[in-house]
Amino acid sequence: MRVCGNTDIGKVRQTNEDDYCIARNDNGDWLALVCDGIGGSAAGEVASSIASTCIYNAFMKSPPLNKDYQVQKWVQETLNRANDQIFTRSLSNKSQRGMGTTCVGTIVTGRATYIFNVGDSRLYADYRDGFIQMSEDHSIIAQLMREGKLTKEEARSHAQRNTLTSALGVWRVYRMDIHKIDPHYRYLLLCSDGLHGYVNENMICEIVEDERLSLSEKVNFLIAKANSAGGADNCTVVLMEKEAGGNV
Repeated sequence: MRVCGNTDIGKVRQTNEDDYCIARNDNGDWLALVCDGIGGSAAGEVASSIASTCIYNAFMKSPPLNKDYQVQKWVQETLNRANDQIFTRSLSNKSQRGMGTTCVGTIVTGRATYIFNVGDSRLYADYRDGFIQMSEDHSIIAQLMREGKLTKEEARSHAQRNTLTSALGVWRVYRMDIHKIDPHYRYLLLCSDGLHGYVNENMICEIVEDERLSLSEKVNFLIAKANSAGGADNCTVVLMEKEAGGNV
């Protein structure tokens, strides 16, 4: 597995509230993670950092994750811990009250690939037959689109396009999705909405699949595309490439 990531403040925001993590532990498992903080001021930055650090530390001490139920249990317990840390921190500091963060991640073991997410940061998988959004956004807009009450075009300018229905740290209870996915992908792309909210998916796919570019060039080119679209948000991208002949 080859992995590269980067984050950029964009052209409008005063702080970068995104965070990301790439790690491989002693079991040979990979973790990739993107978090997009919410709450304004420095609060979003604090929330995304707490989540990223908490999950990274747990992953580096993780026992072997050989069974589906072990991964499910580990992810749920670890995200619960991150949620509690952010929520407790917000209660002790009035300026950070209500802060939270999205979280999208993948765990790639020698036998399987798992994805999990809270909020609207996304994970895409590039298969032979298509570039597919594998995570489901937890947002008002996504819910309205699933119910057929809103088109993709209408969603771009909707007043609630940034309103989440789940996030880490904002509430005691949150929604988390976790899935085991088809391992026959070439690339996995994790990103904050600073990318997918401003760059067309066809363009993202074209860059990811461009064999003329190195992995780091693809990551930086995707961020540059977001900035050329106005850079209205922080943008974070992690790209994983499966090398021929192996899962990890």
